[in-house]
Amino acid sequence: MIRPLVEMELKGMRIYKTFLFVNLLIMPLALLFIMIMNSGSRTPEDISYLVSGFIVVSLVSSFIGTLTNRVSNVFEPSVLELYSTLPPKISTVVLAQFLTYSLLVLPQVIIALSVIVYYQGVGRINVLLLIPALLITFLELGTLAITIGARIGNPYKAMAVTAVLPWLLVVLSPAYYSSSFPALYLNPVTHLLSCIRSAVGLERAGPISWLVSATLTVIFSVLARRSVKAGYMLEKPF
Repeated sequence: MIRPLVEMELKGMRIYKTFLFVNLLIMPLALLFIMIMNSGSRTPEDISYLVSGFIVVSLVSSFIGTLTNRVSNVFEPSVLELYSTLPPKISTVVLAQFLTYSLLVLPQVIIALSVIVYYQGVGRINVLLLIPALLITFLELGTLAITIGARIGNPYKAMAVTAVLPWLLVVLSPAYYSSSFPALYLNPVTHLLSCIRSAVGLERAGPISWLVSATLTVIFSVLARRSVKAGYMLEKPF
């Protein structure tokens, strides 16, 4: 059931294919190119630091900025009424949307990681840490987006949130600058950055950021599940 739903989601995006191609690939890669070109006097570690920030910013934009709106549309009463007549459960539909946007942002992540490997060298990349770091980042941001979108249940109201929240998460984190200001660690994105940077040899692997990120992932997953199951329409629980 998941694969047909993902294919349906992708087919539904064909009408916006130019917009998605520009916003999900051309503009982010152009930003990545400009960052690298303007880093001529910087060390390879500095460039890798910026690129690692680019990875997390791309995921924040894809999930918090886009997936939230898509999920909120599904939980609009008129759309819930439509899904009540169809076989798939709402939880399955939302999972398919999460997988779809994960696939869409994956090329950016792969290209950015390739740049980091080029500048850092394969020897400094800890694959055993990198895989769980990326997995936690995808799951934490994805489940947060699902929770917000399901609780709002209105794409127009969600747009007000997604216009501000991704910007705050990025600006109040050391994505593109180096800082150890304690208040930044109140931002979950700061801990995700630490996990990824420790995996690519840019920071020491501290247990606090890993513990915080894993804990938040579990909390957001529980909240997302409850929010999805809280939808009712035509006396049918989803």
